[in-house]
This record gives sequence, C-alpha cells and structure tokens, in this order.
Amino acid sequence: MKRLTPLLTLLSGAVTAAVLFTMSAQASPPGTQPAAGGAPPAAAPAPPAEVEADTDAEVDPDAAPPGEEPGDVDSSPPTDSDPSSAGTEVTTVEQNWIGQLENGATIAITVKNGKAEAYVCDGRSMELWLSGTVRDGKIELTGQDAKLTGVIRGDRASGEMIVGVRRWKFTARPDNTSADEAVVKSGPGTAPAIYRVTDETRKAGFDGGWIMLRDGTQIGIVTWNGQPIPAPPLDPAFNSTVVNGVTLVAEPVIPGVR
Repeated sequence: MKRLTPLLTLLSGAVTAAVLFTMSAQASPPGTQPAAGGAPPAAAPAPPAEVEADTDAEVDPDAAPPGEEPGDVDSSPPTDSDPSSAGTEVTTVEQNWIGQLENGATIAITVKNGKAEAYVCDGRSMELWLSGTVRDGKIELTGQDAKLTGVIRGDRASGEMIVGVRRWKFTARPDNTSADEAVVKSGPGTAPAIYRVTDETRKAGFDGGWIMLRDGTQIGIVTWNGQPIPAPPLDPAFNSTVVNGVTLVAEPVIPGVR
C-alpha cells in the first residue's frame, strides 16, 4: 500500500488540474475562444489617421475645380459688351456730294443712314439714276446698265462710273448742307442736292431730274414724249416748273424715303 500512495497522489493532482482547466475554459468570454478550424480571428482595421490640412499650401490659380479635368476649363476670352467692337457698320455720313465726271457731266450723291441716291446729268441728253450704299467710306451704287464705285476720304469723294463699255472717273466735294437740314430749307445754296418729278408726274409719262449747284444754279433734264430736253429751273417756292404748258412738280430725293 505504501508503494501506491505516491501514484494515487500524482493521479489525484492530475485530475484536479484537469478539472480546474475545464472550469477556466468555460468561464472565458465567447469572443476569446478560438474559432472553429483553428484560424485566429481577423484583427479589426485601424481607424484612418487624421490628416491635418496644410493651411500654408499655395493654391494653383490655373488648377481645375474638383470634378473637372484641366482640359474642361473654359479658356475662351470674355465677351466684349461694347457694341462698337461687334463689327457695327459706320453709316454716319449724311451728306450731299457734288462733282463732275471726266466727260463733263455733273454728278450729285446724297447719303443718309448708309443709303445713297445719285443723279448724273449733262444738262442736254445724258442722265442716269443710281441707288446703293455708302458704308465705311465705300461708295457702291448701281443703275440701269451702270455701276458707280468709289471712296470717301476726308472732304473728297472719288471713284469711277461704268456704263456699258465706257468708264469715267469722278470727283465730288461735300455740299454745304446735310441731307437732314436740307429737307426743311429752300432757296439757293440750301436746297437738297437732287430733285426728281413726283410719282404721279412719272405715271403721266413725264420724267425729270435736277441737281442744285452750290452757286444757286440748276442743271437737269426733262424727258418729254420719250425725248430728253434741258430742264427749265425749278421754282424753289413750289418745287415746280412748266414745260410746254404742263406743270411738273418735283420733290427732294432722300435715300430711304422713296
């Protein structure tokens, strides 16, 4: 029996240790017990480190805003709100111009708001009516089988008139009265540069035109029964004249009015 005593004591200690180990395992929290299969639980990710904003960093003025690529930035120049830069046509020349062609005929051009009317007359048999524009100092007029082009530089207008195969250069100077002022005035030197018989007179079969010269004289042609004849002067008080007992009434030629 004495030989068995140490063995029993050893066995008793082993049983006691096993019981204590089992009780300790049962008392541990569930999350600390090993998972099935022996794999250790995944460690929770560490929270992201807080990045402190660099308040001293320089801001690139050319950088695109968030969400935009650099190529998306509108680099077009700002629109100029000044209407003068929008290609506005210069149409401020409102004037009468009187001059001569190389062939001796008289030419008168009246301009208003960029529109122009011209009358060419030699006082005997040649006359031409032309219409068109004067913009940015360029004269462009057309008539029946005729074309007139030229430029205005300072107080001088010059260019060329083409009629069929014939060409004549011309020069003209401004009259002393603008087209606007001339409408409300009468008398030598202040009347409009060009007069023409009224529509009613033309419907009756008569035509006629007059150029009022600076010295108060007139030059014109009246078409009577289809034949051109020198025009008698207009009475400035009534803008009329008498041809073969018939009264012809004329009116100022104002561009854009008729």
